[in-house]
Amino acid sequence: MDAFADPRVNIFRGNILEPNDLPEAVLVFGGDGAVNRVLPALAYSGVPLLVVPLGSANDFARCNGISSVPVALAAWQRFLDRGDNVRTLDMGTILPLVAPAPDVLPEVDSLTFADADGRFAPPDAPLGPVIMRHHLHHAEASAEVQRTIYFAGIAGLGLDAETNRRASRMPGWLRRHGGYMLAALRALFGYRAPQVRLHSFDAAGHESTFEGAALFASIGNAPAYGSGMRMLPRARMNDGELDLCFVPQLPLGKVLRHIHKIYSGRHVEVPEVAYRRTVQTFAESPEPLEIWADGELLCHTPAEFAVAPRALRLIVPM
Repeated sequence: MDAFADPRVNIFRGNILEPNDLPEAVLVFGGDGAVNRVLPALAYSGVPLLVVPLGSANDFARCNGISSVPVALAAWQRFLDRGDNVRTLDMGTILPLVAPAPDVLPEVDSLTFADADGRFAPPDAPLGPVIMRHHLHHAEASAEVQRTIYFAGIAGLGLDAETNRRASRMPGWLRRHGGYMLAALRALFGYRAPQVRLHSFDAAGHESTFEGAALFASIGNAPAYGSGMRMLPRARMNDGELDLCFVPQLPLGKVLRHIHKIYSGRHVEVPEVAYRRTVQTFAESPEPLEIWADGELLCHTPAEFAVAPRALRLIVPM
């Protein structure tokens, strides 16, 4: 970090960026997960971000030309000298669709009647706190419905999520050297494809629906994740759209024959693979499924995916 010090700026160190913080620039020393944690504060703030790739995968930085710490340092120096190397990008959003609490009072175990003398027994608990607890629960559930989650790269569920879960337990050096592919291969054996339904709309309003047992589904704004897997090879990070890749359940032998194509993006040529552009996608499943993005577990289905156009400013090499 000392190499990024400069007499023209005051650098404040910290692990948390609050939405009300408005520095002139933000430097993140880490990988995709570290980037994800500052996105809520940076979304539409106009504050430029520089990613110094010190994580295990660094796919977001790499997709934007920041392949190493020296490259990030050169980008930082140009930003300080000229300020002409800031790129505006889209981001993805996830809105968990949690059903709100029903607007009724809690059920009671028994009714209270007057006794033989016409008197009523006092309630077991004061009614005020009971109503208060109900309204607090309703407010919390309603707030959860409105909680928008931002992500920078690719979000996924199914085998995609299981691979991320396994890879997250690996040491960083292994994730940097084929760990994600190893995690994917391990996850394949014994994997039970869940039932998934994706209802998607593109920028022109055209609808697409993908339904059935899913090997995985990926939705994102970046072309690659998992240390270079080009899951969404046609994705552009500033085109106002997300890309969607849906792979139905396939025989294990066929998956093993084609899985290496993820590194070149040629897996989208497999006939069973569906690939679309989208601005809004609804994902649901009979049972809640984990949704991972930027190497982090973010929420569960059901959820709505959407694009946040021109939401992030990024310092990049020239």
